Amino acid sequence: MIHGVGCGGDVWDRMMPAFEAGGWACEAPTLFPDRRVKDNPPASLAELGLDDYIASMTTKAREMAKTAGEKPAVIGHSMGGLIAQVLAERGEVSQAVFLTPAQPKDCADIGPSVAITFLNILLQRNRKKSYKVWRTGFDFGVTNCVPKRLRDEIYSQALYDSGKVYGDLTDGIEIDETKINIPTLTIAAGKDRATLASAVRKVGMKYSHAAVAGDFLEYPQNAHWIVDEPGTDKVAADIVEWLARTRVKETA
Repeated sequence: MIHGVGCGGDVWDRMMPAFEAGGWACEAPTLFPDRRVKDNPPASLAELGLDDYIASMTTKAREMAKTAGEKPAVIGHSMGGLIAQVLAERGEVSQAVFLTPAQPKDCADIGPSVAITFLNILLQRNRKKSYKVWRTGFDFGVTNCVPKRLRDEIYSQALYDSGKVYGDLTDGIEIDETKINIPTLTIAAGKDRATLASAVRKVGMKYSHAAVAGDFLEYPQNAHWIVDEPGTDKVAADIVEWLARTRVKETA
């Protein structure tokens, strides 16, 4: 389970019990927890780019495959959804779920709401600094469907990421869908202001042309914090059902 930008592995706490009840052994690592912190990030954080995150999760997938004797399934949220796409392209996983994912270059769709969400970062555009999404943007574009009484606690857990990572996400990366020969599921949220449903629909369409045609679901009443907001339990149940239905046992 791969988290998004500004988050840690604890974002999966709401969903994880549904997967465990479905028979899955789950791991939700936090990327570079010694550098991606809540306050006063070390200067070394700015050295990390998206490639470092991808390399870390590739290593994790291979470790899990070695332990279990079969490649793991992966679910990625937001930035983690883009990392999951790379793992799927490279054949590191057996199934992949892209949950309101960041998009590869050919699917990008940046609207005004995305700019508002990340405005404090866009205004500086400094790849040598580290950033945390500003509170106004977080409320507007990430937790807009979360009850207001819960938003303070969620934002208090937000972590810094490097300007390089934010720049890499803006630039986009290329993914060859013809190399993806495993089941994939792309999920959009109709009220998402950070990864627009229109963009995620393009991702779903892209993977419908993969070597194994991907599936697509959209939840009209959910937003970007689909990992822990009203309706999350239904989303988790649907993913668990999809994983069970499409699973093919494969040795690592």
